[in-house]
Amino acid sequence: MIKYILFSLFFLFSFAILAQEGSKSAQEVVEKLIEEIASNTDEELDYTTIYEELTQFYNDPLNLNSATKEELDKLQALNDFQINSLINYRTKFGNLLSLYELQLVYGFDVDDIKKIAPFVTVEAVKTKNKLNFARVLNYGSNQLFLKSQRVIETQKGYLPETTNGYLGSPYKIYTRYKFNYKNQISAGFTAEKDPGEEFFKGTQKNGFDYYTAHLQINNIGIFKTISLGDYQVGFGQGLVINSGMSYSKSSYVMNIKKKGQGIKKYSSADENLFMRGAGTTLRFKNLDFSAFYSQKKIDANVSIQDTISEEVIEVSSFQNTGYHTTLSELADKHTIQENVMGGNLTYNREKFNIGLTYLNYFFDAELTKDLKPYQTFDFIGTNNSNLGFNYQFVLKGINFFGEIAASENNAIAYLNGAVMYIAPQVSVSVLQRNYSRDYQSYYGKAFSEGSSNSNEKGLYIGTEILPYQKFKISAYIDTYKFPWLKFNINSPSSGVDYFAQLDYSLSRNVQMYLKFKNEIKSDNSPLDSTGLKTIIDVSNTNIRYHISYQVTNTISMKDRIEFKIYNNHLNTNDKGYLIYHDINYKPMKLPLTISFRYAMFETDSYDTRLYAFESDILYAFSIPAYYSKGTRTYITIKYSISDKIDFWINWGQFYYSDKNVISSGLTEIQGNHKSEVKAQIRIKF
Repeated sequence: MIKYILFSLFFLFSFAILAQEGSKSAQEVVEKLIEEIASNTDEELDYTTIYEELTQFYNDPLNLNSATKEELDKLQALNDFQINSLINYRTKFGNLLSLYELQLVYGFDVDDIKKIAPFVTVEAVKTKNKLNFARVLNYGSNQLFLKSQRVIETQKGYLPETTNGYLGSPYKIYTRYKFNYKNQISAGFTAEKDPGEEFFKGTQKNGFDYYTAHLQINNIGIFKTISLGDYQVGFGQGLVINSGMSYSKSSYVMNIKKKGQGIKKYSSADENLFMRGAGTTLRFKNLDFSAFYSQKKIDANVSIQDTISEEVIEVSSFQNTGYHTTLSELADKHTIQENVMGGNLTYNREKFNIGLTYLNYFFDAELTKDLKPYQTFDFIGTNNSNLGFNYQFVLKGINFFGEIAASENNAIAYLNGAVMYIAPQVSVSVLQRNYSRDYQSYYGKAFSEGSSNSNEKGLYIGTEILPYQKFKISAYIDTYKFPWLKFNINSPSSGVDYFAQLDYSLSRNVQMYLKFKNEIKSDNSPLDSTGLKTIIDVSNTNIRYHISYQVTNTISMKDRIEFKIYNNHLNTNDKGYLIYHDINYKPMKLPLTISFRYAMFETDSYDTRLYAFESDILYAFSIPAYYSKGTRTYITIKYSISDKIDFWINWGQFYYSDKNVISSGLTEIQGNHKSEVKAQIRIKF
């Protein structure tokens, strides 16, 4: 292990001295944000929405002199205090003359400016032109994507002799078309076939297993938004509904407030996180009224079905994988209909807004469960509804926010928070939550430690400190309790999460950070001498050092060392480490980009697995778990054939030195390496 550390240290310090001045790329900013989200969840989330919004601003920068609060929200990297502070500055002193005038805006530092620099501009405010369809057709942008990928090694599910194996080929096939005209009109469709699914044959005679399409028009008269087809909905702090991707804790310790973005288009490949139907928001001066209706088929495990009409009467659970690769998965496909309707009324003022959200959802079959003790208060039945009240106001420089919501069984959930700047160099965020054990919100995704907004009480305190120039300290502590049982925890339990990160900018293009994270929470112990399971504390500790730097005008590099220690207070510590070196090459005279990584890792168990974001083809996000013992190598090449055609290819491989068989079940591979190749072409017209 020592030789691996020495290997990494060599790269960490030998190349840093070669660094030249420069600025972060948009891709680095987006990747860092996505990696932070991924490091705090084990879910396979779809990050397309965040990436798409930020790349849209990268291609059509947001004018800080005319940007609304809602548009500034979409930058992701700014908190509400900073947004309000910028708007107040514009009101008091007029338009910005330069991007770096932001240093005079209370709450902004140089690091904040560098984060948003790729996505914003400072220009004179232009009069908005009325929507003209001839202009839309002439100046709108069209993009068509075609992508294919597969695991190279043969997996067990594709072998002819395997019983109940995969029905289709190992290729994943994806196509996507999108049209954009500024931030006013968006339209497009996405179609995807997952590995193992059939394609234009058998059960998939219509080709792709999954299709999505959308049309969204913004700012037409009183219509703030009109969405047709597939869309997402998010209001308040998410206790009632936040149908898109959601995240809570990250190194952006001040960004704890959800940015409920109302009704917006959906174009991702996740087969669950969307509504299908129509939604609109009407604006009357300071009042916004939103209404939406959705109807779609969803996957579920059928438990009772009418033998004559084949009507589904009862289901035991909903299925959210989106995979339809085997006969058993196909039996669950689109078995019941989900209907969702709701609305929101929001009153907006410069430093104050309140909102009321209502949601009702019902299914055409009854959800029943063989309830285990920890599921005693789970939703069962055919319909449910939620009502929530949210608020936000600024008082003496402190931004307060919160939401209280109720479900149909009269259970309550609420949260309250505040973001404040104590001094120009010190900011603090606080969030308190209390979610009843029987609160039921199928679409709720508010700030939480658990996977649902129920059975949780907690207090989060975060701070960001700028002690000296080029240094930044970010830290939080989150304490929480689960008053009722949870999966694998046979009694009420609690936990605490500590995080601290020191960022240092040696120059404009040499950045590094040191991160420490420790979480202590309850878990069931192994069986004791009496045959019972007691509750014990388990501890997870992460330590990471990361540096990125520009070697020349064409070569940039990144290095990371990360350690993880898992202790269940009964056995010896499980340990794991990850070391990687990244090289990114972009020649001056060729439309070419090459990204390469070589990583070494070793973990004692799956509990000490580590995650790292990988540079991939556009709109494909790879954040694999590194565990066991071995190496990881990948290379991604992007080449622009012309101004209108871009081509990507990616190859990656895990090599395990301690395995002869990888994975299990239908994904089992005989051997010690797993490789995957991806290719994508984008045509712009």
